[in-house]
Amino acid sequence: MKIRTFSPGLLRKATMAFLMGTFLLLSCETMTNTKDSQHSGLQIGYAEVNYTPPVGLNLVGNYRGNDYASRGIHDSLYGKAMVAKGNNGEKIAILSVDICYITKESVDMMRDHIASDSDIKAENILIHATHTHSGPESELDAPEAKEYLQRAANAIHRANKNLAPAGLSIGRSKEERISHNRRLKAVDGTTHMVWEKFEPGYIEKALGGKDPEVITISIEQEGKVVNSIVNFGCHPTTLTGNNWSYSADYPGYLTESIQKIMGKDFGVLFLNAPNGNVTQVDHKVGFLDTYQECQRIGYLLGVAAMEAMRNSKPVSGNGNIKVSRKQVPIKKMTITDEQYEWAKKIMKRVEKEGMPELQPDGIPNELYAKWWMEMYEVQNEIDKLEVMTMQISDIAIVGLPGEMFNEFGIYIKKNSPYENTIVVNLANGNYRYFPTEISFSQGPEGFLPMITGYETTPGTTIYEIGAGEKLAESAVNQLKKMYGS
Repeated sequence: MKIRTFSPGLLRKATMAFLMGTFLLLSCETMTNTKDSQHSGLQIGYAEVNYTPPVGLNLVGNYRGNDYASRGIHDSLYGKAMVAKGNNGEKIAILSVDICYITKESVDMMRDHIASDSDIKAENILIHATHTHSGPESELDAPEAKEYLQRAANAIHRANKNLAPAGLSIGRSKEERISHNRRLKAVDGTTHMVWEKFEPGYIEKALGGKDPEVITISIEQEGKVVNSIVNFGCHPTTLTGNNWSYSADYPGYLTESIQKIMGKDFGVLFLNAPNGNVTQVDHKVGFLDTYQECQRIGYLLGVAAMEAMRNSKPVSGNGNIKVSRKQVPIKKMTITDEQYEWAKKIMKRVEKEGMPELQPDGIPNELYAKWWMEMYEVQNEIDKLEVMTMQISDIAIVGLPGEMFNEFGIYIKKNSPYENTIVVNLANGNYRYFPTEISFSQGPEGFLPMITGYETTPGTTIYEIGAGEKLAESAVNQLKKMYGS
């Protein structure tokens, strides 16, 4: 397959689209259409903190052999927070961090850090990782991790001090050009991933769809829209293992594009929707792993977000806030004796030859072998995974653990009793991938890594088949109960 280099024409098109979106935005006044009567006691505060760690700490998100150390800072990493207080006195906080993932232990630490010095309850805090592959480690035993994670969490403290009467409006648009299902079916029935190279005509179709919906929640204070939540599902993996600098990836350029119109103080809080099987890579074009591509994606998404904001409609002014959390029991994945024996053979070779060198994307068999041996020892254990739902006025927000396939987000929105529902993955802990049941059967028979695709390979996913469905069902049940209460 011929891999195209980045074309300046693509950026020009993105820029023209952005300018058109700007013209449409500035030609109307609907972005300030919430009324004081709709505040109804609702208060909202927003803040952000630049938490960028020191250069030299490890990057997370790609296999890099034995060298993960960062080399520089391309753009800063942020913790961005919104705190909301309802007319019923209930407070919630949402924190979005430019990082690949945040472990459950670190989430607990960050929640306790906030709750110990504020009036926000730990169980009312949703912590989300945007999933940039150019951020630092989140394990508490990593150098300086506790310090920079607490620094990111301090955005909640600042947002809590910025509480002021607010109105909300919600908007929708679609962006079809920047996201693609990354699981592919070849003409011979095998399953492949978009980052591979293919001969013309070899790929028959994508093994699934995507969710192109862009949802914005705009916050208005004193007659002016001052901040916005942007919800869209796509992996921020433009930058591969060939990148050695900290970067927020395309979500950073999303913020930049909106601030060029709304002002540098306008807050943009990005919440990544279920995107486990959705990426920015179009296999017909190839993997463009450049900062220019990050900018193209971020600016196109910025146009779609501005369109959604321009078309926003006020939400109900009841001002109530509710929170629900359930710990869903999920069994860990079974590793068969056959898989275990294969893994032992691979690891014996590793003992002699060592692990392979850097790999720009995907995971080598040697790492899978290591994971399978570890999973074999704990395969009968059952974990409890948190599914969280929130209500702000008549907007529902769902927080799901791990990297959920996009179909789960669509299912939850379709079955939610709330007209306005946004779904967020990688919330309150990292539990790797949650594929749909059918995806485990997409490909030839066998057990070797990648035979049914990356996300369904044991190690990439660590829980039993059907785990994603259980988590999505818990979210819907909680939404229905919360709506009816």
